[in-house]
Amino acid sequence: MRFTTFKVGEKEYKLRAAASQIVDLEKKLGGRNPLSILMAVEGGELPSVTQVLLILHASMQKFHHGMTFEKVLDLYDDYVEEGYSYTDLIPVMVDVFKTSGFFPRMAETTETATEEN
Repeated sequence: MRFTTFKVGEKEYKLRAAASQIVDLEKKLGGRNPLSILMAVEGGELPSVTQVLLILHASMQKFHHGMTFEKVLDLYDDYVEEGYSYTDLIPVMVDVFKTSGFFPRMAETTETATEEN
């Protein structure tokens, strides 16, 4: 099964946004697609801390069922204590959407080496 790994302290978390979590997340985000919120970064618009943490919370539900939003807030505090910021979470969340089927599969290319005779 595909997932993104997120490490805080000595603990690793598996992240993946399943369909039910994405639908619930879109409701919490006022109907906005969470990926569009993250992709707005390329245009210079940073998402709110709340939006990023809601996305993190939703992406934890598949593998960490008991993870409440309050626990995510504590986890975020631990993450910041390690020297990270919420902007460090944005590429992690983009990776979650890559493993959750939001991007088309890239055609694999293989290079064939030819020997000169």
